[in-house]
Amino acid sequence: MQHLSTMDMTPELVQEMAEQEEVADYVGDEIVEKRLSICKKCPRLIGGMTCADCGCFVQFRVRHKTAACINGKW
Repeated sequence: MQHLSTMDMTPELVQEMAEQEEVADYVGDEIVEKRLSICKKCPRLIGGMTCADCGCFVQFRVRHKTAACINGKW
């Protein structure tokens, strides 16, 4: 079995993985897209997928009702 290193991760792969995650507190497609668009414009986003301030993969974080941007952007 081949393991992915962080160098092999792409925003598209992270997005695909996030979409497969079961989320009990899913916020809904419209809000996910709105939050992602905010994150994609943020200068603190690394590689299109990782928040430099909290270290999360934003494609996962934006999906939860209980989550919030550490910088208060959403």
